[in-house]
Amino acid sequence: MIDELCTEAKMTNFRADEDGNSARFRAGLLIPSSNTTIEREYNAIGPERVSWHFGRLTMTKVDQEGIESQDAEIDAEARKLGAARPHATLLCQSAASFVMGRDYDDQLARRIADATGGPALVAGVTMTDLLEALGVERIALATPFTTEVNALTTGYFQAAGFSVVGVSGLGIVTNFDIAALAEADLTALATSVDCSDAQAIVMPGGNMPCLAHLVAMEAAVGKPIITTNLAGMWAISKKLGFPLRGERFGRSGAL
Repeated sequence: MIDELCTEAKMTNFRADEDGNSARFRAGLLIPSSNTTIEREYNAIGPERVSWHFGRLTMTKVDQEGIESQDAEIDAEARKLGAARPHATLLCQSAASFVMGRDYDDQLARRIADATGGPALVAGVTMTDLLEALGVERIALATPFTTEVNALTTGYFQAAGFSVVGVSGLGIVTNFDIAALAEADLTALATSVDCSDAQAIVMPGGNMPCLAHLVAMEAAVGKPIITTNLAGMWAISKKLGFPLRGERFGRSGAL
């Protein structure tokens, strides 16, 4: 669970700024250097009560080598974000969770928390927690990933207790290329893996530009769609103590 992975800091230096009746929060996001979607989606669609502060990690390919190059920079970039006193910090890249596994998630959350001095979240865990909150047990995976990464992704969700009833991937290795996917591509990917057994479609990949099309895609499949960035917004809102509300968040915005 998210709360189990978040190392709680003393909140003396992390109080929300008071602005009339509405609190303002700062969130740190650690993202791959080749990602061009996360900043756009969080700033355009994310909760208005949060300001987003970004650190970039060298990573160009969605494979073991890319994840390892990113990992080498996490502590230094997290320390930089810590200077902005974020109320929570998220590694906003789900492939790292899938390739490295849940033990890595646990260790990474502690590393980020130590470096920033505040609570830390990891993308893969935010996705499984959101699925649990929705009461979902059976999922279909619609990913931009290769067969190899899809196998690791399937294993990750199975280890978290979910039944994976379908998998479809686009075979993309170069992370930058994922951001070029159009609405038609994303909708076709989601519908290609949909089946009656699936209670939700999971679309991992923080560089997939899904959120602007989320409501339409959910209407097309008739069930929740969970993306990396949607789960991150939900988890940060939950951690900061307010619900994620709004039609733009699809079925997850009604929790």
